[in-house]
Amino acid sequence: KAFESVFGCVTCLPGCFTMYRIKCEDGRPLISCDNVFAEYTRNDIESLHEKNLYHLGEDRMLTTLLLKYFPDMSLSFVPEAKCWTIVPHTFRILLSQRRRWINSTFHNMWELLKVEGLCGVCCFSMKTVVAADMIATMVLPASFLYAAYFVYTVIVQGTAMSETLLVIYGVIIGCQMLVFLLRSRWDYLLWFFMYLTLGVPVFFFILPVYSFWNMDDLSWGQTRQVAAEKGKSPGELISDEPASDEPLEPAASAEQGESGRGLEAAADPELGRDAAAAVSAAGKESPSSTKEVAQKSAVVPGSDQ
Repeated sequence: KAFESVFGCVTCLPGCFTMYRIKCEDGRPLISCDNVFAEYTRNDIESLHEKNLYHLGEDRMLTTLLLKYFPDMSLSFVPEAKCWTIVPHTFRILLSQRRRWINSTFHNMWELLKVEGLCGVCCFSMKTVVAADMIATMVLPASFLYAAYFVYTVIVQGTAMSETLLVIYGVIIGCQMLVFLLRSRWDYLLWFFMYLTLGVPVFFFILPVYSFWNMDDLSWGQTRQVAAEKGKSPGELISDEPASDEPLEPAASAEQGESGRGLEAAADPELGRDAAAAVSAAGKESPSSTKEVAQKSAVVPGSDQ
């Protein structure tokens, strides 16, 4: 994103930490534009290409629509911003997350290549970067196999290494080592070795092959799913289950009043019941008690309302 920001055209603004302008200073609508809203809220999604766009990569698709209808505007990356989100903590969750990312990225790149007037810098267009990314995504597994075969022939069979390849690999690895030395981050040496031995096979071969093989899998996975309704601790991940169509239980009964479960339900944002639920539950007693419950629930620490 830092590299794409140089072009003024970040191709994906993540939904978990992104800010959009609702309108320009001159009053022109941006994120609230009718064309963007109409295309982003389509309900006639039928093809596999469109399902990967709207069901798996909706944040990336929204970015694509903004680039499509506002090519004169810039989408930038702010490295000074500090944001937090829940990252995958198991390989299974990482696998489902990367499947969504890789497939949605690949399909969105096709849409970006259709956008007219993409911004660029000097004589380089952003379309060149998008095309290079798309080609790199497709050849990653093959490049890993070639690198593994190359190492095998050099080490096991004793084949002489080409000077050109030696220079290329030396520059790639040498630049990383130089950064570690200049910043005195000696711990990065260990992580760099682990990346070469474990990270490269996973991110260059296993994840791309798995993603393309399961391109018709449109499930969201387990990323950032919470289980407060199931009695688990806040932030705890749960398994893939279809959403229940059963209505929520009432927040409180009329007999409980403001001292019962109604106030507790309003004070617990994890249960998804806001202050209005408590007000509605207590409304059968008296207008004064309703007003009192509303005032109490409005100042509960940690409430979302």
